[in-house]
Formats: sequence, C-alpha cells, structure tokens
Amino acid sequence: MGIFGKTISIRWSLLRSFVVLILLSSLTVLMLMTFRAEQTERELSEQLINRGTLQAKEEMDRFFQPVKSNSLIAARWGLAGKLSLTEVMAGPAGKLTTRQVEAVTRINTLLLPLMQLFPEISSLQVANARGDGLLIIRLEAGRIRNRVVSRKRWGTRTLWFDVDREGRPQSPEWREVDYEPRNRAWYVGLKDLPDEEVFWTEPYLFFTTRDLGITASVKWQDRGMEYVFAADILLTSITDFTRRDSTQLSKHSQTAVYTRDWRVVGLPRDKKFQDQESIRRALLLHIDKIQIPELHAAVKMAEAHKEISREIEKSGKAIFSYESQGEPWWAGVTLYPLGQRRHLWIGILVPNNDLLEGITQLRIHILAATLVTLLAALAYSFLLARSYSQPLEALAAQSRRIRDLDFQADEKIGAKLHEFKQLEEAQAQSLAALQSFSRYVPIEIVKELMAKGEVARIGGHTETLTVLFTDIAGFTKISEAMSPEALTNHLAGYFQAMIDALHHHGATVDKIVGDAIVAFWGAPTPMPDQTDRALKAVLECRDTLEGLNQTWRAQGLPELPTRFGLATGPVVVGNMGAPTRLAYTVLGDTVNLASRLEGLNKVYGSTILVDRGTQEAGGDRYAMRHLDRIIVAGKTQATDIFEVLGETGTVPLVKLTAARRYEAAWEMYRSGDFHQALEELAGFEAEFGPDAAAARLRQTCEAYRKCPPDPDWDGISQMMTK
Repeated sequence: MGIFGKTISIRWSLLRSFVVLILLSSLTVLMLMTFRAEQTERELSEQLINRGTLQAKEEMDRFFQPVKSNSLIAARWGLAGKLSLTEVMAGPAGKLTTRQVEAVTRINTLLLPLMQLFPEISSLQVANARGDGLLIIRLEAGRIRNRVVSRKRWGTRTLWFDVDREGRPQSPEWREVDYEPRNRAWYVGLKDLPDEEVFWTEPYLFFTTRDLGITASVKWQDRGMEYVFAADILLTSITDFTRRDSTQLSKHSQTAVYTRDWRVVGLPRDKKFQDQESIRRALLLHIDKIQIPELHAAVKMAEAHKEISREIEKSGKAIFSYESQGEPWWAGVTLYPLGQRRHLWIGILVPNNDLLEGITQLRIHILAATLVTLLAALAYSFLLARSYSQPLEALAAQSRRIRDLDFQADEKIGAKLHEFKQLEEAQAQSLAALQSFSRYVPIEIVKELMAKGEVARIGGHTETLTVLFTDIAGFTKISEAMSPEALTNHLAGYFQAMIDALHHHGATVDKIVGDAIVAFWGAPTPMPDQTDRALKAVLECRDTLEGLNQTWRAQGLPELPTRFGLATGPVVVGNMGAPTRLAYTVLGDTVNLASRLEGLNKVYGSTILVDRGTQEAGGDRYAMRHLDRIIVAGKTQATDIFEVLGETGTVPLVKLTAARRYEAAWEMYRSGDFHQALEELAGFEAEFGPDAAAARLRQTCEAYRKCPPDPDWDGISQMMTK
C-alpha cells in the first residue's frame, strides 16, 4: 500500500491534523499582526490616550466640583440670611464692637470648615452691592486671617483680624487699602447671570496675595440686597494636581491644563518645575515660553493642521501623533468646561515608546500563546482518543457500583456522543429505580446475599440477636391533632433521625409499622459486640430526640416522646413470606419480649427497658436500675427487667442514688418485708422527684401489708396484657 493507504491510529491522525491546523492558524495570526502593526498601534494608542483624557477629566471633576458645590451651599446659606454682613458693619466707623466680633465669628464658623476640607480653596469672600466685604484667607504656615471692607462707611480703611481655631477674630488692625469688591472680576462677571449660577473667572492676579488664580462666584438676594460669594483657587494648586501620579497615563507622560489661547494654568510634570518659585514664574505663560520641546511641538502640530483644529472645535477633543526631537509622541486634547461661559483644556502627552511597551508586550504574549497552543494541541490530540473511551469506562465503573448496590454516587458522565448519551440515560433510569427500591428493602441484607453468591429464598436459622422495638407515646392523640400531610412531614424528620442513629451503630432496620420501628443486631452480619452497639444506638436515639423535641416545641410542633424495648436471645432470622414476596425478618420469644418491654415503659414510667440477657451483655459499661421480675403475657418463665440510665460515668449521682434506693426497697419487697420496703421508699419522691416505678412499688407494698399474699408468693409480677 502507498503512503496514503497506510493505516495509522486515531491518536496520531488527530495529532497530525491538529498540529497542521494550529500551525496554519498561528502563521495567519502572525502575518495579520505584521501587516496591520501600524494600524493596530494607532488604534491601541488612541484607546489609551482616550482613556487617559477621560481619567484626567474625572480627576479634574474631583478637583473643581467641590468648589462649585460649596459655592452653591454658601448661596443657600446666604438665602437663609446666614451670610448677612449687616451686623458685621453695625458698629460706628473706626470702632469695633462685640456685636461685630460675634457676627464675624458666626460667618467664620460656617465657612472655615470648607477651607479645611478642601485645601485647593485658598480664600473665601462674601460681598454685597453696598461695597461691604468679608474675606477669609489662608496665608503661609496655615495662618487664617479676616479682612473687612465697607466702602460706604469706612472708605479705603480696611479692618484685619487673625482668626483662631474656633473662628473668633483676634488682634484687630486697621489698614489703608483701596479695595473695592464690586469692581472685581468675580463680582462683575455675575451681572448678566441669574442668581445661584456659578461663574468662573479667567485666570488673573489676586489683589491681596498677588498670586495667580481662578475664582468661582455666585450671587443671591437677601432682603433686597445683592450678595456675592467667591472662592479662590491658586494656579499653583492646579499645578500640584496636574503633577500627581493619578493624572499620569504612563511613566514618561505629561499632563497640562491651559486656556484657549495656550496659556498654562496647570504645569506638566517636568524637572524644571521642582520648586514653588519656578512654578509661579511659569504660570500663565504661553506654552512656547515654558520651553518644554514635546509640548511646544504638540501645539505647533495642532495649529499647523486644520483637521486637528476642526476636530477640536467640533467635538471638543482630538487625538493625534507628532514628533519631538526625532521621537514619536501621542497627544490628546480635551475640553474641560468650568461653566457656561468658561472652560479650560486638558492636554496629555505620551511618548510612543511608553505605548509600544504594551504593544510589544502584547506581541510577546501572542507568540507565547501560539507556542502554548501548539504544546496544548499535542497533548490534546493524545487525549482525544482517550476521551472516546472515557465515557465507556465511566459507564462500566457505574455498572460495577450498581452491581455492588452502591446507589449513593450518581455520577454525571456527560457523554457527548449520541449513542453514549442514550446508554448513560438508560443506566441513570435503572439507578433511579434501584435507589427507590432500596428505600423499601434493608440493603445490607441484599449485599450479604450477593457477597455469599446466594439467591433470596424462603428459609431461616436460629441466631442469638439483640432485638429493638420503639413506639411513640401518645401517638394516636398526636395524629388526630394534625393533618395527614403535616403528620407525615413531621414523622419523616423523626424517622430519619432515628434510622440514622440506628445505622450508625450497625443495626438492621427490619420494618416501620405505623409509628414504631423494629430493628436488630447480629444479622445478616455477625457482631460480637451486638448488644453494646444496640445499647449505644438506643441511648443516641434518646439523646437525639431530646434535642429534636426542644426544636419542635419551639416551632409549635408536637413532641414525639419515644419508648424503647431491647431483648437479647435466640431468634429465627431469615427470609420469611411467600415465594413472590419475601421479608428478611426475625421471629421468636425474644422478639415478642422486646415488644412487651417497649410497652411496659408505660407501666414503670421509663424510657428504655431491657431484659436480663441485654443487661448481662452490657455489663458494667452501662448504669441500669433493676426494676422488677415479671412474666409477660404469653410466657410462663419470669425475666428480670432493667431501666437503662446511660453509659457508666455519664449518669448524674442523684439518679444513681435513686436507683440504688429503689433496688434496696425492691429487694425488701421480694423478701416479703413490705413494712421495711415502705420505710425505704419514704420521702423518695420528695428527694428524687416523681417516679412511676417507685409509686407502683409503694402501692403494691401497701396493698400486701393490708392483705398479705399467699404463702407461695414469689414476688414475680404477672403482666397479662400485651
């Protein structure tokens, strides 16, 4: 056969196909990346610049918006009369009164927190149409001062204060200063604006500090008088903002804020602006004069290309590339509106190498991904053939678990092929049917038969087992008080807790008859410690029910007090019934005795009663009380019965003391000394609480003391009812 007729395994066929496919795909990606490198770089660069301008605008909002918001808050205070200057100017000309000091303190108390919370605000001022004005200004070293002017009352005289931390003016000082607030740009600019609309000035030289800055102002009317509130921002604060790391897009990027005519109000991060003096000298200079080559080149590029200018005019932003000193750069320009009549511009410059660093990294990642994909394809092709066999292997494993009657794990195989899916669904249906079936049949019995290789058939054999009967006290009354649905739901939780405890200690649960459970230990699997397991299981059931009854009582559900009867002895155990319907169960006197013991709990007021065989097998590992010697209905031989108190070492001393007192009285009763037995029982309930067994023994002793029994009386109680 030729090379094309040679047969190969599916694993190698898939390997070859996938390697060829991945190689072709990888080469195609690499070729496209090479051919479109320039376009890709431009798109990614524009995306990064756009993201940077958006980030810068958000940072600018965080810088300017508090100033605008606080100005509007001040206007609302003014409308409420809280910024009135009437009392500030209430004193006689040239004098300062206590009333004036208190008025200044009230306004300081309102406005000082705004300056403390927002350090970008350098000063705040309130003025009115009469020419009155109150200034709060932050000077060097955090010093706060007030200046009060009143053109109508004081002329060019101004009053200055130092302000303490509580806003109180200190150390008044009069100065000759020709300051007219009504002529300032922040006052005049509000003339044509409605009340409560914020006005922003052009950058200008502040009157008092001779620093460059911008002012936000707003006006309102108070009792027919026009008032204006103004907040000053130093341009040095804007520069501090533009030099933050949070406004930078990359390691070598620069962010600047400037006016429409290219005057800088926020300087970029550059080594020549390292001190406050160099920053002050550069502020409001034209971009050309601050001698940053890449910034100068960007402006020239924008001015020389009309399409960039048109884009800026049209959309308020533009992104373009240019060269500075032989190196490629990217620039992003975006409009930042301060108000309806004023706006600034944000410029971001990023060297192309900073952007290419990410693109180069992307190329490396693509190459690495291609290599990883090739290696993954090799591994995948090896695994693909195996993936076909895995569903079959999983189905076979699940079949073995079903064979072993392990119904707990319902593994989802997730077969993709149609035929495998059909097989999986058929097996899942079989598993569901067997899971339902297992709830009706003691699964341990079936497992034992399968382990022995036997088929279930009628027959039994005699074994010594420990048999348990349980019953809920007062169940008839409980069932009459509940709806069928509520009752079955309530019993479901009860039976689950009981059966879990019994299974935990190796019990074979024979059947559930109404509210009763029948279980036994020692079959089908022999257990040398069967009685010990049975006693532990019953005590766990009792303790579990105590907790459950508390919960049910809190939920308004009836409690389910339960009585237990345990007997150990020979029984016939095996498959009973008819050829078409079998039950693995137990028969015999021991079974009947366990049932009678459960019922005798009502007579003796106990919870757990066991026979002599169970008591002897339990030995000294359990604390018990010898209650009586009885002959149950249907039997002629007497048996001693015992109340199980708990495991040795866990029963309170008072219960053990009560048990020993009772046993002593019972022995006196057995010997016919009824008077002494009564003396032993005197004060029993007062010391130990109500006890039905003690009350029964006392009643019997009193009856025999009045009417003695026959001479052949042997002290055995005859229990004739079932």
